[in-house]
Amino acid sequence: MRYSSLAVAALAVLAVACKKKDAAPAAATPPAAAAAAPAPATPMAAVTAVEIGRHLGEDKRVSDTTSVFAPKDTLYLAVATENTAPGATLLAKWTFQTGQTLDSTSQAVAAPGPGALGTVSEFHLVKPSGWPVGKYKVEVWLDGVSKGVKEFEVKR
Repeated sequence: MRYSSLAVAALAVLAVACKKKDAAPAAATPPAAAAAAPAPATPMAAVTAVEIGRHLGEDKRVSDTTSVFAPKDTLYLAVATENTAPGATLLAKWTFQTGQTLDSTSQAVAAPGPGALGTVSEFHLVKPSGWPVGKYKVEVWLDGVSKGVKEFEVKR
């Protein structure tokens, strides 16, 4: 009886050992997902900053951002963009509190300089006789898609 128990145990060990030899190693078959890695995504064009103020710096950025202007101030708008395609267009639509459009100006986005991801575009409005006191808005569009609204006010 002792020999028969040993024989059964040996057969069981031998059966398990044979099954392990039949199984293929996991590392031998490369996964299909690794073979077909997705291509990196193209960065989306974006408006990264919309600034409004009384003066511009040499870099076309607003040097003194504000939301309150005097009637005789020039209204400056700086729009920073990144990853824009050649021929991309910015539009600035300026409106008075009644919804009346004061100006709607578009311009092509300049190509960024060497090593730069983006560029800054400048818009401005001047009214020598002075702006009426009240609330205003300027809405910025990139290639026909609204990218933000800045509200401001003219006070005496």
